[in-house]
Amino acid sequence: MTRRLTPARVRGIGVVTALLGVGLLGTAGAGTITVRSGDTLSGLAQKYGVSVAALKAANGRSGSMIYAGETLRVPGATSAKTSHRTTTEVSYVVRSGDTVTSIAKRHGTSIAAIVQRNGLGPAARVKAGQAIAVPGTVRSVPAAKGPSTTVVSPGTVGSSAAKHRIELKNRKHPSKAQVRAIIRDTARKHGVPVSLALAVAYQESGFQQHVVSGVDAIGVMQVLPRTGRNLERVAGRPLDLLDARDNITAGVLLLRQLMRSEGSIDSTLAGYYQGVGSIAAKGILPQTTRYVANINLLRGRFANG
Repeated sequence: MTRRLTPARVRGIGVVTALLGVGLLGTAGAGTITVRSGDTLSGLAQKYGVSVAALKAANGRSGSMIYAGETLRVPGATSAKTSHRTTTEVSYVVRSGDTVTSIAKRHGTSIAAIVQRNGLGPAARVKAGQAIAVPGTVRSVPAAKGPSTTVVSPGTVGSSAAKHRIELKNRKHPSKAQVRAIIRDTARKHGVPVSLALAVAYQESGFQQHVVSGVDAIGVMQVLPRTGRNLERVAGRPLDLLDARDNITAGVLLLRQLMRSEGSIDSTLAGYYQGVGSIAAKGILPQTTRYVANINLLRGRFANG
């Protein structure tokens, strides 16, 4: 029987908070931001041109501790009336009937730029379902001082996800059966229930290493790059999330850390999906509850490994 979910506990500024505090900085309504891993109250105050005291007052707090994933109000954050032109890069999934020419025209860039960026070769052919990076897109964006994130620029999550999709497309990956075997071995090695690791991997990617989400969660276990870097401290070695074995190691280690800190399987799963910082700030979201329920059902399917 699945136990009723309660908000996951945050125990100091430990490894789990660091691992799961990986949120996108974006708008969550007028004058609000979502805290990213590494953000500080003083840094955000400087970024948005307000005082630390004003940020504290706007959010009803006396201390300076903030958690990745929580939403903060930013007082006096206003957008300028003028705008500027900026060069961006977007990730695009090719649709049936698309050509490099039509994609370039649609996005206001050149054929040569797309061909060079994606290494398409002389034929410059693309196929439906293929993820490509479209560089050189020019859009008008507000010259805003406040928390507005409207474009995907080089070096941001969107362009990073596109780059990882392309790189994974050019790599050879283990079969689903091989992935399952790797997960079983890795889970046993690190003391994580095999059925739990298998269920999470199936829910996240269907045992497919080439999958990359829109927020750049990579591979079989859908691990974010920043989370992977933090997990290297736990693994005691570098982890290449584009490699299936390292990706699975990262995901299993994250499950192990959550099991140790959160104390129950349900809270572990909630933390894996939503993030400990977000849960502490917002409580369990409806989609998190559904995710946990799905995983618990899948665990029965993988009870025998």
